Amino acid sequence: MMSRMPMLRTPMHLMPPLRMPKLRAPLFRRPLFRIVLSPVALVSCLAGCTPGEHAVVPAPNKDGVTVALASPVGYVKVGDRRIAWHPSPGVSRYELVLSDSVEVPIFTAVTADTQVVLPDGFQYSLSQNYRWYVTAYRDRDSTAWRSPVAIFRLEGEGRRMPPLPKP
Repeated sequence: MMSRMPMLRTPMHLMPPLRMPKLRAPLFRRPLFRIVLSPVALVSCLAGCTPGEHAVVPAPNKDGVTVALASPVGYVKVGDRRIAWHPSPGVSRYELVLSDSVEVPIFTAVTADTQVVLPDGFQYSLSQNYRWYVTAYRDRDSTAWRSPVAIFRLEGEGRRMPPLPKP
């Protein structure tokens, strides 16, 4: 005959309840407050612009250097091949990185100028959102600053894409 072991279960009414802390996002991460507190959104509302018609401007860092993107942001025409940003003080060179929808770099360039013209062989796709950012380098002390990412897509009828994300 087999011996039976007593069950070692505790009745549910004797166990303390599990208390999980309430997880809440910090105030500035909540969507409503992010929109209200965004200076770019405030300026665009006052100016009557829609998102995508303004430059992507980050807050200045401790050195006072910002890398502000100018264009393209939002929707672009087929012939628009110029990518531009605003100059930053004391910066000796810029590196542009253009990526596709899955953030795979498809074009890079290093220049001392504040704009790059894409080569004639570069073809936009109607089914892609393009992302780009600029890294500014100051050679005298090997410092670098990166801009926020700007997103654009080609105007026109093509495969249905989700709307562009809000900046």
